[in-house]
Amino acid sequence: MLATPSRVGLAVALVFAFAVVWYYEGRGRWRVRLSDRLVYGVPWGTFVTVAVVVGFYLLAQSGLEAWASPVVFPFVTWSYLYPTGILTAGIAHGSPGHLVGNMTATLAFAPIAEYAWGHYAPSRRRRTRLGGRDGSGGVLANPAVRALVVFPGVLLVAAFLTAALSFGPGLGFSGAVFAIAGLAVVNYPLSTVLALVAASAIRTVYTAFLDPVVRAGVEAGAPSPPPWASIAFQAHMLGFLVGVAVGAWLLRRRGRRPALDRVFAGTFLLGIVQSLWLLVWFEGETFVLYRAAGVALVSVLSVLVAAAAGASPRPLPKPLAVLPRRPTRRQLAGVWLAVVVVGTAGAVAGIVLEGELVGLSVGILVLVGAVLALPALPPLLPDSVVRSPVSRRRTAAAAVAVAAILVAAPAVPAGLVVVTDGGVPGAETVEVRDYDVAYAENVTVERDSLVGVGNETEAANASGVVVTSTDRELWTVAVREESLAFAGNRTVVVGGVGWRATVEANRTGWEVVGNDSVYAVDLTHDGERTRSYRSLPSRASARIDGHGVELAPTTDGFELRVLDNGSTVGSAPLPATNESVAVDDLRLENRVVDGTERVVATADGTEVQVAERETYD
Repeated sequence: MLATPSRVGLAVALVFAFAVVWYYEGRGRWRVRLSDRLVYGVPWGTFVTVAVVVGFYLLAQSGLEAWASPVVFPFVTWSYLYPTGILTAGIAHGSPGHLVGNMTATLAFAPIAEYAWGHYAPSRRRRTRLGGRDGSGGVLANPAVRALVVFPGVLLVAAFLTAALSFGPGLGFSGAVFAIAGLAVVNYPLSTVLALVAASAIRTVYTAFLDPVVRAGVEAGAPSPPPWASIAFQAHMLGFLVGVAVGAWLLRRRGRRPALDRVFAGTFLLGIVQSLWLLVWFEGETFVLYRAAGVALVSVLSVLVAAAAGASPRPLPKPLAVLPRRPTRRQLAGVWLAVVVVGTAGAVAGIVLEGELVGLSVGILVLVGAVLALPALPPLLPDSVVRSPVSRRRTAAAAVAVAAILVAAPAVPAGLVVVTDGGVPGAETVEVRDYDVAYAENVTVERDSLVGVGNETEAANASGVVVTSTDRELWTVAVREESLAFAGNRTVVVGGVGWRATVEANRTGWEVVGNDSVYAVDLTHDGERTRSYRSLPSRASARIDGHGVELAPTTDGFELRVLDNGSTVGSAPLPATNESVAVDDLRLENRVVDGTERVVATADGTEVQVAERETYD
């Protein structure tokens, strides 16, 4: 980033403004408050975490070599049988914007969570306030270890868990970001709401440095899914619930109980602004967003989170207390457990007899039955294991934990898949180590599921530049057909830890008069060009001297064919620009008109346009 007058002026203005406020108002007060929990008042764990994630992008994903086009495919959670993706997806990112967005949110929320955690163990803080300097408590009580190892380690574990239990292939630190936000909002709800504004401010300042002056005109874009369709909403919700559960546990350990109304307000605002309300489903090529249901879900979730953090420690009301001879909690729990067991067993037997989707359906039913049985366990277990009656606060916290399990559960069968065949049937493939890259349309690829979901294979029809790797259980459309048709050229980056390679996809086509376009897609790697795809020939609707003209792609170019009564009477390669060729009784010319190549057929002084070269943006 070069130093320009705009960037220098912005930096000076920011430093001056914050320095003045810090010097006159905040330095003493904030130093004391932050130093009580953080070493020298600095959130070291947050900075270590950001350094690890950014370092992974720069080094493992080759961001230093190509900042705007990192290596992505080897770090995605394609399958549980591909451990590299499972282990790295939580800290890998798909683009600079993806990385910056997650890191700005981390810088905004993580210091709040780190302050709630504290670099000094609670017992050690109490001794320090009394004037003591007892260094006991073991390694985990050491402030440096807590700041530089434990806190970053917990955040990285959260990234791993949310990535491993995300539905479908994914990557990014956003699951951990939502876990951080969940922990922060139950401990310091008002500060977390302020951090929402801070995150937006950080992004604005960053883009101001990146692009101090912006000039733009009216631009068209390639057809693409709506932006919200690619957001990993399930991983975000899972991360948030995990963070809330950990935050509620931390509050109970510290003996704190925040105001319920503040936690509710903070959770609701966080959920709305950070789009926890996203509920998306897919119906073929149609994307469905259930916005109203999502906002309602956030409202109910906010009540549950507030109860988990700030509800009364009093026990739940006694069941059926109005009855003269009411059953005990243990009796009600036994009846409920019996109903759940019998109902689950009956449903499983019915599914087995039907014989459809056996493995997946049985697994889901057993999981649902186990979750429904959880409320019956505390009254049935000995008081030495679970103290009864259960408090309202613990009940809400348990409900949050159960919700996290239910959100994570669908990801398990979805990740138990394997790609059986490499390459793309019917297309010329470019091999780059263990990757196969090809262009195909309406291609069907078989995926095997390891959980026995009825049909053992899942048919996937897609069009575009397809990247496959049996070693990585990878099958994906890297460039959609519509995107390549709009741009004409796209670059696909493949690679692994320590290496990267690029494959250039180029589309060359002609718009045939009165009929479909004819085109070919070439893939270039290491200077070698491979024609991966050729469309079907296309015949112009116009006729001249009783003849028709057809345009067809060949292995290295295009061919013009002249037809009479449906039969080919002659053919010739498409002539170069401003040249012509005679075929049967016609002369076919590649003529430039207004900067665009056009194929014109001439006979007996009459000429007809046959095709025009495709143009791309």
